[in-house]
Amino acid sequence: MSGFDLESVGDGFLSYCWESLPPRDRAKVMAGSARTLWLFGAGASHHYNLNARGVPVPLANGFFEAFHELPTSQGFHAHVGPLISFLLHYRGVKAQDVPRWKENIEDFMTSIEAEISELRNNKAQGDLNADDFAKGVSFASAFNNLAFILASVVNEAQNGPSESLYRNLLDFCGPDDTFVTFNWDTLMDRALVDTGGWNPNDGYGLAFTAALDGVWKPKVEGAAEFATNWKLLKLHGSTNWLVPSTHVSFQTLEHVSSVPLSDRIFLYWQSGLPYGTHKSRWRGGYVQTCYCYYPPNIPGSYFPIEEIAAAPGHVFVRFMPKGIFAPFDEPDSPGIVASAVLITPVRQKKYEIYQTAINNLWTQATEFMKTSDKIVIIGYSFPATDTRALELIENGLAARPGTVAVEVVAPDASAILARIGEARLTKAKTVTAHDMRFDQYLGVLASNAPALMKRAAADHKDVRDWAERIYALGRLTLQREEGLLDRVD
Repeated sequence: MSGFDLESVGDGFLSYCWESLPPRDRAKVMAGSARTLWLFGAGASHHYNLNARGVPVPLANGFFEAFHELPTSQGFHAHVGPLISFLLHYRGVKAQDVPRWKENIEDFMTSIEAEISELRNNKAQGDLNADDFAKGVSFASAFNNLAFILASVVNEAQNGPSESLYRNLLDFCGPDDTFVTFNWDTLMDRALVDTGGWNPNDGYGLAFTAALDGVWKPKVEGAAEFATNWKLLKLHGSTNWLVPSTHVSFQTLEHVSSVPLSDRIFLYWQSGLPYGTHKSRWRGGYVQTCYCYYPPNIPGSYFPIEEIAAAPGHVFVRFMPKGIFAPFDEPDSPGIVASAVLITPVRQKKYEIYQTAINNLWTQATEFMKTSDKIVIIGYSFPATDTRALELIENGLAARPGTVAVEVVAPDASAILARIGEARLTKAKTVTAHDMRFDQYLGVLASNAPALMKRAAADHKDVRDWAERIYALGRLTLQREEGLLDRVD
């Protein structure tokens, strides 16, 4: 075919070709490219608002505003009474004023955690008096309630089409890249699956005991269409990772599990049909990885009998008081009531609740960081109190001083770099602040598409021939259209 020269065709055509490459082929042409570790915070997911209410996935300072606007705070399918009662008695906020109440979720949960910790310490010195015991119950109830509310708000906010900026980002990621996130949402999970190059069974860096994929089974059915080394490491947990229900005990004020001997983690992937849940409060209308307020119950068959049986000399007693949630008796579902694995956004960042699993993810993140050529941080603010995240960056850069480039993407990127600190960043090869939003940064990446396409065509004859066929077809179509216009004239 004549007239095709990579150096003379327009950038628009080359960008079109890059965007049109199947993800499988894009991974092939990017094999051997520099390894990037992408690190995401809440700011990276905040763009997504494709749920039915048009509410963005919230930031910490907008969490309760999102709570008021999403179904979590409306109707009887969610349980928010303990939070509403707490606000009245300890914040002076009347029920009718709750829609106008706003507080940073990290500040709010930090204050509750601090009070629980103080009461726990007082209890260690002796029994609490009646007032302090009642206060402990109130604070524990609010904290336990918020654990479900947090997951519910995220699930409602992300309950929409899977198309997101994460999917656009993957057009510029090599097959050896790694993704580390502090977010609970599953937007990146779904974007990875949509490419065909990632599978949840081995893509999280976790070994799940079982998965709910239509029904409970050993793992999610199916396999990736093509091979990559992509790993998604979710260092603060995920709304679709389930464990036996965890809560703050009213008696001890300690974080406890309903199955304390179990360290098993389960995966919720998808189900279009009803599944067992607390008091059978299943509701439909949720996309892949998302569920209504209560997550699926975990079948008891996945636990040894000694883990779920009553302690010697004890029996389990169940009573079902009637409430306001339904006029008739609510049928209970078999299985162990579950809760999501969420490292709650308190300033202390208490990782010990899921110590084994979470620590393993942090170890993997550290190792991947040590072998990456570039670290790109999108939408994570690195608060000074989150020392473990700062240590992650410090250790990664110290392992190979002067060889790893660092980029930060956020409207306040320069301020974030200042929080990371010059002492850590001096070990980086280069440091770049992109003071812009995630979508604007994707525009920067897209400007490199023509160069990427030229390199792919130079390295792979099949790619060059494919681009030449598209170019020739476009020229032929244009010539025919011009000929038709000439005849019309």
